Amino acid sequence: MTVLAAVDLLAQSSDDAILDEALTVSDWVQAGIIVAATILVAVLVARLVRRVLTHVVGQGFAAIVTARLAGYLLFLIGLFYALTSLGVQVGPLVGAIGLGGLVLALALQKLVENFFSGLILQARRPFRVGDTVLLGDHLGIATDIDSRTTVLRGLDGSAVRVPNSEVAAGPIVNLTNETLRRSELEVGVAYDTNLQTAAQCLTEALEQVERVSAEPPAQALLTRFGSSSIDFTLYYWHDSDVPTELATRHDVILSVHQSFAAAGITIAFPQVVVWSGQGEDDQPYHGRADAIPTSSTPGVHAPKQPALARQLSRWRVRTGILRRFNPGD
Repeated sequence: MTVLAAVDLLAQSSDDAILDEALTVSDWVQAGIIVAATILVAVLVARLVRRVLTHVVGQGFAAIVTARLAGYLLFLIGLFYALTSLGVQVGPLVGAIGLGGLVLALALQKLVENFFSGLILQARRPFRVGDTVLLGDHLGIATDIDSRTTVLRGLDGSAVRVPNSEVAAGPIVNLTNETLRRSELEVGVAYDTNLQTAAQCLTEALEQVERVSAEPPAQALLTRFGSSSIDFTLYYWHDSDVPTELATRHDVILSVHQSFAAAGITIAFPQVVVWSGQGEDDQPYHGRADAIPTSSTPGVHAPKQPALARQLSRWRVRTGILRRFNPGD
């Protein structure tokens, strides 16, 4: 629809004369001077804008692109002025250019979104080049923000490019925004441990690590009763870069292990109680296997006969025995 509207606009403008009157040499010279002066002014303004933005937001994509856009805008203004001095009707041309730009923006929607997201990131500066950032699932050092992606150098040396639109829309964690950052380490001790002694050992162990910052002071706090241990959580501060974080954790674990070993404190681990069976009666039935009566079957009971029926049954048994021994009766 937009393309058809642009074609209709150009068709309507073709019925009118593009030039109001015949042009002379002086008109062309005047237009040329205007264009040349516009180019010179646009270049100077672009350099000035880039220099100012470099001091304000820092060197990078935002300063370069903003300076170029300012230069292009001045050039278009000067070009339209030169065309107007020649008597050219620029109204239909401006409409056609606007519609064409709209069509191009719709076709390149994702690229345009990344482009303006890059400008927003450079203007708001949630992180700078050289900062260690966590962008979604990607952790690395920011090396560049171009017109489409934010470039990270992973901790393993890999290069990661994250689209600017995803960076601007998602959470941004700047790990090196401050000089210090706090880490945590959980340590569990056995239930029969003297907790006051353990807390003192942990505090001394943290003080022995040079990479742990003295201010703010490190802390060793009881946090929970675990399934096999009583757990402490160590809170300590260190330089904010990731290599220092890993090295500090290594030093803290080593220092805690040495301190507990010197104090005779056991670091708890998952425990399983194994029963050897000792003390059990080896012959619970005293070496006999008795017959199991039917009446002892759970849930099964023989029907109980009435008293008269039982008496008749006994009399019939006795009568049968007498007949067996007296067959002639």
